[in-house]
Amino acid sequence: MIEVSDNIHLKAIKIEDQPKLLKLVKQIYPPAYEHLWVNKNCSFYFTKFYSLEHLKLELSDQNAAYYFIIYKSVTVGIFRLVYNTQFKDFPTVKSVYVNRIYLSTDAQGKGIAKILFNWMYKKAAEKNCEIIWLKAMDSQMQALRFYEKQNFRNSKPTQLNFELMHPHLRGMCVMYKRLSVI
Repeated sequence: MIEVSDNIHLKAIKIEDQPKLLKLVKQIYPPAYEHLWVNKNCSFYFTKFYSLEHLKLELSDQNAAYYFIIYKSVTVGIFRLVYNTQFKDFPTVKSVYVNRIYLSTDAQGKGIAKILFNWMYKKAAEKNCEIIWLKAMDSQMQALRFYEKQNFRNSKPTQLNFELMHPHLRGMCVMYKRLSVI
């Protein structure tokens, strides 16, 4: 268990945690994202990214760190980072990719993400990474505002190509933050 603050801890996700991970994501993902999917059916997403096979693949990545977010002893979200990834705008600079950060509705607005990002900035610096980057749905205004407050900048947008997702809601913002002068 990693202590991020007095109230926030990170617990590494292990293969045996797959049922707990899937159950948690099924609770926290739909309130924010079900509108993206045809008939509000998120099952494709759950099957694709939270199956036992996919978790094994993600946990096999030696550059990745995958955590449950625990706030005041309650598991409220997930956080996955991939270190030493290449960011297309600065291909020769060591970077960290924020692959996932999901918080339950109840946990939002409590400063948890801000504390986690500050912790992540320190970890990235320890690993000599200079860029942190992420992708966020362009329709998720709350998330985009948070990233902008964290001084993330926009890069070239992208699109998801999931057929079960409404075509007009597939847009993603690619954002990055420099941790030092490049």
